[in-house]
Amino acid sequence: MDKFLHTTKHHQDDQMPSAMVPPEESDENEPVRKRKKLPSSVWSHFDKLPNQQHAKCRHCSKELRTSGNTSNLMEHLKRAHPLVHEGKKENVPPIGLHKYFEKTNVYSSTSEKKKKIDEAIAQMVATDMQPFSVVENAGFINLMQVVRDTHVQNMYDGMVSQLKGMLTTISSCSVTTDAWTSRGNISYLTVTCHFIINFELKSVVLATKPLTDQTNHSSANIATTFRKICDEWNIFDKVHTIVTDNAASMIKTCELLKKKHLPCFAHTLNLVVQDALALENVQGILKSTKRIVSFFKSSATAYAKFKIAQGTEKPHSLLQEVSTRWNSAYYMLQRVLLTRDPLTATLLKCQNAPIPHTENNFRIIQDLCLLLEPFDKATKHVSAAKSVTISLIIPATFALTQSLEELTEKMLTDVGSQTCEFLINNVKKRLFVYEGRSGPRLGTLLDPRLKKDGFQNPSNAQQAALALESEVYALLKDIADPVITEAPKNDKTSFLFKCVGKKIDEKHKSSRADAIITIRQYLEQSNSPEDVDPLQYWQINKESFSELSQCAVKHLCIPASSAESERTFSKAGAIVSDRRACLKPKQVNTLVFLNKNQWLLNH
Repeated sequence: MDKFLHTTKHHQDDQMPSAMVPPEESDENEPVRKRKKLPSSVWSHFDKLPNQQHAKCRHCSKELRTSGNTSNLMEHLKRAHPLVHEGKKENVPPIGLHKYFEKTNVYSSTSEKKKKIDEAIAQMVATDMQPFSVVENAGFINLMQVVRDTHVQNMYDGMVSQLKGMLTTISSCSVTTDAWTSRGNISYLTVTCHFIINFELKSVVLATKPLTDQTNHSSANIATTFRKICDEWNIFDKVHTIVTDNAASMIKTCELLKKKHLPCFAHTLNLVVQDALALENVQGILKSTKRIVSFFKSSATAYAKFKIAQGTEKPHSLLQEVSTRWNSAYYMLQRVLLTRDPLTATLLKCQNAPIPHTENNFRIIQDLCLLLEPFDKATKHVSAAKSVTISLIIPATFALTQSLEELTEKMLTDVGSQTCEFLINNVKKRLFVYEGRSGPRLGTLLDPRLKKDGFQNPSNAQQAALALESEVYALLKDIADPVITEAPKNDKTSFLFKCVGKKIDEKHKSSRADAIITIRQYLEQSNSPEDVDPLQYWQINKESFSELSQCAVKHLCIPASSAESERTFSKAGAIVSDRRACLKPKQVNTLVFLNKNQWLLNH
């Protein structure tokens, strides 16, 4: 901004028409000088380069050949910056912020007020996902150029430095990752990192970078890009679990990286539901419901009548299913069931309306809503970003199975009964395998609310206890044995103790026995109440169960789902909007990082 302000008056004086320049005192004998030709207004938007054959655009930094005239430069303004060029005539300087600042008291470069304004503008751009050219004006574009090059970058650099400092203090972390394609048709890989510091769970977006090779989405290409991102943050050796969706390329990527892979539990839940929704009888109800919702969405008059028919100050709107959004079919059916009477009445009054649902159809919808509700609750629980979720996978599967079995007797229709049976079998097929994975196993056991009681299969709980015992044993074994000093001989030692004294002196503590005792003491304690934060428990008990608390920090940071990557895609999609489809990858990464890691500003 300082550079912009200091050069403003200089540019205006150079371009001011002679009629506006006050006459200077002159000698009567001095010959009359010929008035110089006024420079083209195009030079208000370009800077001449040292070679005198090229000029650089102040708006987009593109270098153009002048060829001895300004035609090429003017054509660039018309084509690339139409709003800047619009209304401007030759030999007339552009009116914008230059003259405003010339007549206004401007803050000095050291002013605290100026710094606060600059930071506020930079934060506005990052937080509100505004384009740098938020106001299509030549002066404001110049201002945003300076903000982009200084304050936004300074904010980014500061937050990166702060985060790198945090990551150097941790011994382990987990990550989520996924690939997506922007409106500018660039393939990106987003990586989020999850770790625990001072028994507080932290989640950050590390980077949103283009795939190294834009010509393919192979697992090798993804692995290469992922490795580069991790190396930039010096965390590759600290990553012990990668959470992704169930795509074969992502599973292969983890194999190439030799890292533990955890399939996103929320994504797997969605697959269970989608399999059920694909059943022939269910598809019929879904299609007719979507047809009804589409009718109201496409007819303003019908929608208005529907809202009036509800007779409330805050009428409900209808929701359409979107296949890429988890549980959207459930929300659609639930809303239709909630507004069944006004919905049916309005359909009967409208011309060309779809046939309303019959009573039997509504009974099927009621059954489906009962069956899908537990999946919606489970998805919300395991997709939380600020609390421990890895420990919820196994008990969530347990709860789903139990809920579906209880609902078997409550189904009103054959379609509901068949769907319920299908869901039970599909849960067993797709979700029971999580109880055999080390991450969910150890996470459940280390959650003081659950321990062994969170498992469906007692043998799986026992296997988890043995795995935890091995980890605790490894930690105890790494601790150096204390130096044993020989006790002074006591001539008065009784006859009975002389024979065992040597054995007592040479006795060493067994790390394996200590591990078993530690875990037994922890498991035999009463389970914590449901509202207890597992990390707070381990913070309080870090002295009593030192090694177990270290294991908790390692495993409880694993997210149960890759929802953070999905949320980042949503933000990135808003940033790389139609207005900014050509935003450079470096700026995409910067803005996504700033937007998703706002908590670092207050840390």
